[in-house]
Amino acid sequence: MAWTTAEDVLGAWIGDDAPTDPVLIGKWIGKAEREARFRVPDLQARLDAEAELDPPVTDLLDTAKDVIVAMVTRVFRNPEGIRQTSIGEGPFSESRTYGGNTPGELAMTDDEMDKLRGVVAEGQAFTIDMIPATSPFSSSYVWPYA
Repeated sequence: MAWTTAEDVLGAWIGDDAPTDPVLIGKWIGKAEREARFRVPDLQARLDAEAELDPPVTDLLDTAKDVIVAMVTRVFRNPEGIRQTSIGEGPFSESRTYGGNTPGELAMTDDEMDKLRGVVAEGQAFTIDMIPATSPFSSSYVWPYA
């Protein structure tokens, strides 16, 4: 069962070098969705359960589409899997470096996988108030004669 369409990929495309073959895009969407189901085994069950709710409780389907679109877009933007290119002529030169661990490959980033698994990012900043609430220096202190 496909969650993403070629129109989703083309609608999210930035620039004027969009792919033109919707059948080829569809093949890569199929590969990306199979990869997502392999990497996140309970994903299809969660999507099916979410589809039965009206209205949906989460945006899991939209998130899955976003991840698939990103995966397919990376393949079409860099089909040769090149890490870096440089072109020079005379005093002019142009260089381009593709990011990620697997440039041009059909792969999910760690962040995309966390989104599909529903994992909240760890390592977020937080504070612990060590001042007792009964202290006048506490932000939750209630002054008795206020």
